Amino acid sequence: MIASVKRAIDLLHCFTKENSELSVSELSVLLSVHKSTVSRLLFTLASERLVSVNPENGKYRLGMGLIELSGYVVLHSYLREIARPYLRQLSKKTKETVNLAVLEQDAAINIEQVVPYDRRLFSFGWVGRRTPLHASSTGKVLIAFLPEDQLNRVLQIPMQKHTHKTITDPEKLLRELKNIQKLGYACGLEELEIGLNAVAAPIFNHNQDVIASVSVTGPTSRLTKEKIIIEISNLVRNFALNISHAIGYPIHV
Repeated sequence: MIASVKRAIDLLHCFTKENSELSVSELSVLLSVHKSTVSRLLFTLASERLVSVNPENGKYRLGMGLIELSGYVVLHSYLREIARPYLRQLSKKTKETVNLAVLEQDAAINIEQVVPYDRRLFSFGWVGRRTPLHASSTGKVLIAFLPEDQLNRVLQIPMQKHTHKTITDPEKLLRELKNIQKLGYACGLEELEIGLNAVAAPIFNHNQDVIASVSVTGPTSRLTKEKIIIEISNLVRNFALNISHAIGYPIHV
């Protein structure tokens, strides 16, 4: 672990129920580092709202940014709980692996997975795995519905070529994202791994914002492009919509 990151984490752990507010000097003693080092760490953490200053005594305390981060953890746990039975049904219908993913900065991260029982021995775990936004069906769905300013920032991120089918041109990707908005689903046809196809659809919350995606993934021998378009895409969209309704997305939209 990078030393500065470790020190920042150790600093946050200094705050407890009994010591909810600490001065630079007190933190310096607890961490056994110079006060100037503590000040620099606090400045960085404060800029990200992970700590804040009590204006009455100048001491530091944990910031609201940590509450926001914990809220994401609660949201993901809630979403997983609601989505799990739908993911199982979708996996049973398609006989393929189903993933639930959310947007995390510059990647899509899988937070839940269901694998068909007869294929578990041959499956690699995808939970916790980060997949590139431009080269995966889940990633493309998650960014296709972003506000324009956020999407533009994503398009400026360098795009790594994972296979010869990976889209790395921002203009070409933007055209595909526009098409995804119209179709309501995204395909990943050997763009991340050769021999692997996937299709994903967005999950909307009560504010009609896309907060996650559900995908079906399988080998090209079973999950062909034609099968995705004719059959699987509709299943994925319908199950994603059912999950959306279950978490508050209006039925009549």
